[in-house]
Amino acid sequence: MELPMRWHRQEPPETGIRGLSYTAPMRTLAVLPSRFQASRFPGKPLALIAGKPMIQWVFEAARRAQGVDRVVVATDDGRIADTVKGFGGEAVMTDPALPSGTDRTAAALEALGESFDCVLNIQGDEPAMHPDTVAAVVALMRDQPDLPMGTAACPFAHADELFNPNAVKVVVDDHRRALYFSRSPIPYLRNSAIFEPDFRPWMKPEQLAHFKRHLGLYAYRPDTLKAFTRLAPHPLELLEMLEQLRALAAGIPIGVADTPFLSLGVDVPADVPAAEALLRERGLAQ
Repeated sequence: MELPMRWHRQEPPETGIRGLSYTAPMRTLAVLPSRFQASRFPGKPLALIAGKPMIQWVFEAARRAQGVDRVVVATDDGRIADTVKGFGGEAVMTDPALPSGTDRTAAALEALGESFDCVLNIQGDEPAMHPDTVAAVVALMRDQPDLPMGTAACPFAHADELFNPNAVKVVVDDHRRALYFSRSPIPYLRNSAIFEPDFRPWMKPEQLAHFKRHLGLYAYRPDTLKAFTRLAPHPLELLEMLEQLRALAAGIPIGVADTPFLSLGVDVPADVPAAEALLRERGLAQ
């Protein structure tokens, strides 16, 4: 399909995000895709995390984020919808056959039938998503009105995390635009005498700052979101199982907002204790 010319050869602004400063009015919708039939963790959105359903943690973080005007859960299951309504949230029913959370986000936007300047896709399995991280992505999109997509990244705490394929790495350019996302540790730290995949033996502590950990949320302009869902999956996307590579391969710039706050995805029941520990560390759970 033909892509808008503004996605290509676009000169980024001289300045990127500066704190949480907002320069123009922008109406933002946050969509939390949430499906019941996760193969590795059935019923995951309703799993209790420190006494509350997982989806409630994500919803409350999105609702507290500065710059977010409306939050909805996009689901294909009545049990999830009932739970969301039970804690005072809003749910939108979507087709169970939709292939991804991005498609569910686009379907929710269409179902609402309202006009928004920015649409957030916040993964429903990120119970420790910090409101300030969401706000930083909103600010990124507001400060750069020509930016079609945005996301967030945080620092790595330990070098060992670089070799965890579930911790996605992102490399950015000087304008905070993503160059590539990977499950592999990027960039590679070359040694003049040793060529081994694991560079930890010669890695210096200060070099950890060169690595960024990608977090599970995206911002789209509505037309970009609709166009993205019409693109076929790219070979790089299928190799890494990272949907954002479809956007980069199509020439869609992705801005990356920096945040100090880690957010842990919950993929299997064994991931729950780590998420609860992070929430306790922030004083949000007992």
